[in-house]
Amino acid sequence: MAFNPKDAVDAARDIATNAVEKASDIVEHASDIIRGDIAGGASGIVQNSVDIATHAVDRAKEVFTGKTEVDVDDE
Repeated sequence: MAFNPKDAVDAARDIATNAVEKASDIVEHASDIIRGDIAGGASGIVQNSVDIATHAVDRAKEVFTGKTEVDVDDE
């Protein structure tokens, strides 16, 4: 499958939307830290950061390979 610029723009928009949603969760976890739940807040921040990166890599992979997770599982 050839690279499709429209798919790349859609993926970039999806990645940005996901990052903004997760960023709001990160802010909530930062407030947990301020209230004294350092372990819970830090854990949440790390998990949301990993989720952002994982989502971005998965979407980029879809754009460049043309395969979705379902397609990859079929191999």
